[in-house]
Amino acid sequence: MKVSATLKSQEIVKERKRKKLPVYNFGLGANPLPISKEYVNELKKNSHHKNYVSASGIDEFQRVIQKNYSNENYKVGHILTGNGLKELLFIVQMTFEGTILHITPSWISYKEQITLLNKDANLIEIETKIEHNFKIDLEKLEKTLSCMSSDVPKLILFNNPNNPTGTIHTPEEVEKLAKILDKYNVIVFSDEIYANLAYVPTVSISTYLPHLTIRGSSISKDLGCGGHRFGWITFPSELSWLFQRCSVIASSIYSCTTIPIQYATANVLNNYELMNKICNDTKNVFSLIIQEVCECIDSSKCKDKILYVYPQAAWYLFLNFDRYKSSLIKQGIHNGVELQEFLLNKYGLVTVAGINFNVSGFHLRLSLVDITIDDHTGLLLNHCKIKEGIQLLLEYFENL
Repeated sequence: MKVSATLKSQEIVKERKRKKLPVYNFGLGANPLPISKEYVNELKKNSHHKNYVSASGIDEFQRVIQKNYSNENYKVGHILTGNGLKELLFIVQMTFEGTILHITPSWISYKEQITLLNKDANLIEIETKIEHNFKIDLEKLEKTLSCMSSDVPKLILFNNPNNPTGTIHTPEEVEKLAKILDKYNVIVFSDEIYANLAYVPTVSISTYLPHLTIRGSSISKDLGCGGHRFGWITFPSELSWLFQRCSVIASSIYSCTTIPIQYATANVLNNYELMNKICNDTKNVFSLIIQEVCECIDSSKCKDKILYVYPQAAWYLFLNFDRYKSSLIKQGIHNGVELQEFLLNKYGLVTVAGINFNVSGFHLRLSLVDITIDDHTGLLLNHCKIKEGIQLLLEYFENL
């Protein structure tokens, strides 16, 4: 096992800065905006809480999750908290006995955890294509499911909006997907960590598949509290058996999550106006940056050769350089990892190769978070490093 590629990129950035080398940080996808003052104040106010609670969380947190995550069809039956959504994903994949399906490109940790759990033989990957905007081929999915034994339990991880591509499945597409999964009795782990940072309408698959959906999120992305490590997943009553198994494991590993953080999170999530402002402020910053970066690519000589799907959420840009394959090979660059290393050594561009997201070819994921923020106002001061880094990238390919 290797260190997670996104976390490794953060160490590369620190090391290059220490050595005073050029560095353009497109690596780790951490929200750089300041934490809301209201959240910080709630942390301070509740810092005296110190008693153990169950892994389901304090009553105040459970109530707000029950309210926010239940909808007309989906009713939250159980809640499990963890030290980030990553930990909860690990517990579910460890607990589940059956076939697990991943939709690629997929978040790095999905498959890393499968390998760590020695469950590679249990994994089926459903590949998506850039020419289809990285949307699931429903015919291909149904064909795959129809060939599997109905006696084998099945779990699919559905990340909508998606990391690394920024793709969002529309409500109509989600409904069609849900019908197929219902037909084959497939449980869904709905990774909704970027749902509040979507630029177009989106819907939870739990709306159409309430009895088979586990919903998950955390405070890492929309609240910008990645280092605070707090996430949650919800189960309908129909999946009580799976919740019970996961809850037992959680109680054996970490007992419960940090109590002051639970209080602070509950209060922010329960304040609709505040939560809406935080998310809108974040989207305003990154939608502007995405627009500028994409316009820069589209106005360059590379516009017909560097392929991407315009991001519909968060701050990621997933670039495809396959049309430069022959030119790159002549330069001794044979895959995305070698391209990543070349750009790092030549220009100080820190990116993440597509193979880490379980997709072949010359792909790089860029996280557009290397920005300067006013600590007092939270307003964007500049994103010069992003623009400079993109220009270096384009200049290299324009001259290739």
